[in-house]
Parts: sequence; C-alpha cells; structure tokens
Amino acid sequence: MDYSAMIQNRKSVRAFQDKEVPGSALAEIKEYFLNNCKKLIPSIDTQVRIFGSDVKDALEGAAGYEQLMIGAPCYLLLFSEYAEYTAENAGFIAEDLILKLTEMDLNSCWLTFGDEDQVKKALDLNTPLHLQAIIAFGYGKKTSKLIRLNIKSMSKIDAEVKREYYSPKLGINDLVFAEKWGRKDGVDDLIGDMESMLWRAFYAASLSPSFLNRQPYGFVLHGTRVTLVRKKDVYTDEVSAKLDLGIVMLHFAGVVSQSAGRLTWNMGAPDTDLGLPDDCTAVAWCKL
Repeated sequence: MDYSAMIQNRKSVRAFQDKEVPGSALAEIKEYFLNNCKKLIPSIDTQVRIFGSDVKDALEGAAGYEQLMIGAPCYLLLFSEYAEYTAENAGFIAEDLILKLTEMDLNSCWLTFGDEDQVKKALDLNTPLHLQAIIAFGYGKKTSKLIRLNIKSMSKIDAEVKREYYSPKLGINDLVFAEKWGRKDGVDDLIGDMESMLWRAFYAASLSPSFLNRQPYGFVLHGTRVTLVRKKDVYTDEVSAKLDLGIVMLHFAGVVSQSAGRLTWNMGAPDTDLGLPDDCTAVAWCKL
C-alpha cells in the first residue's frame, strides 16, 4: 500500500450512495485483516466482523456520529481482548483498515458508541472480545467541496472550504521538536524537505484524524529516535486519546515502512530527559 497517497486521499464521509459493496471486496477486506493488516501489538487478540445495511435500525441509539446513526452499505466492527494498550492497538488497526478501504475506492466514517453491551445485544453477538471501533463504509456521495472545521477552542470554530489539497490544523512546525519539547531550532535540518522520508512521515502524522480535530500530541526527534508525546486535553476522553495515538503511530510507521522497512513502536517513555512540561507524557518511541 502507498501509505503517503492513501493518507492524503483518505476522507471521512457522512453520506453514502445506495450502492452495494461487492462480496469480493468484503472478502478482500477480511483477508487483508487476517494476513496483511498492520498491528501495533500483534500479541493482542483481535477480530473483525462486517455487517450489511440491514443492521442500521438495530444500531439506532446504540452507535452513531455525534449521536446520529449514519446509514451505510456496510459496518465494520473491531473487537479485541483487554490488555495493556488495547485502545492504542485498536486505533492502529482500524486506521490501517480505513486506508485499505481508501485504496479500494471505498469511503468510511468512524462511529461512536457508549455501551458495547448494547451494541452486542442489538446485533445478537456472543463474543468474549470487547468492541473497540465501529466503521461505516461504502461508496460516498459525490460532493464538490470539502468543509473542515478548525476547532481552536469550543468558542472559536472556523469553517473552511478545502479543494484538492488537505491542510492539517497543526502542521509539522507545530508538532515536531528537536531534542527537547518546545525547541524548534534545527527541526528543518533534521527532517529535511518534502522529498525526505522523515518529512513525509511527520506530514502523514499531522493528517491523522483526532477527536474534534484537537491533535493533542507532538513529537520529539532526538538522535536516531522519535518519541510520541501526548498532551493533556480537557475535551478528549481517555479512550479517544488512546485511539488517536494509535492512528498517529500508524500514519508515521506506514510511511517510514515504505522506505526503510518495518518500523516498531516501543510503548512507554524512552530513557531520555525530553524536558516535557507537566501536561505532557511520553507514550511511545521508535528508532529510525
């Protein structure tokens, strides 16, 4: 998969065409999950189930987007055993599946849910694994414009029309620091220009979707290591924050893997003083 291209092509849609997804495509998605899907922590047991449009009414009130159930040809549910870093792993896997859907010219949308038991009951599911993500997917309705909400604070929201090129709310210069948190001197020299692997990887990370587009994270590039840092955000709950971190790690690792082979994230903080403020925590690091 061309991760750089798929990450830039990826878009979330809220309206789908009344067009059936072929059985061959559904089989390809399942095969990809079983044999090729990237996983942050492969030892965690996970499972994917795909349902058709007929479950929309059953899911009404149990899942949706901002409490509104979205009608779609298909719904992908990701289940996982409970373990350390379950949510981060789920975000990593689910985003990889979304990029696979993008490669297949299918559109998608993350759905939220409050009570997994309510979802299981609605779909008559009997599994010991726990629901981590619901993704609606199919062929999105064509629109001439993309509207992005730039949420600077809950009282200041800018709506911008985007054409062709997607611009993140926070770019590389806002997210990446050199040696110590907050230090921007030398970042450009370390990551290079738009043709370099690091620039493309950090750009891909900056395009990661996050709850309310808050992007509560950043990176410290120190020596041959990159550390992902979580920033405390009052609007992002714990589960959403961990899912977001998994998505960011997938975007970064996916692009790096295209040029330098498989990249492994090590969970936890590195044995290096990064000068982090009290509202920041090092959550994972990798060696380039």
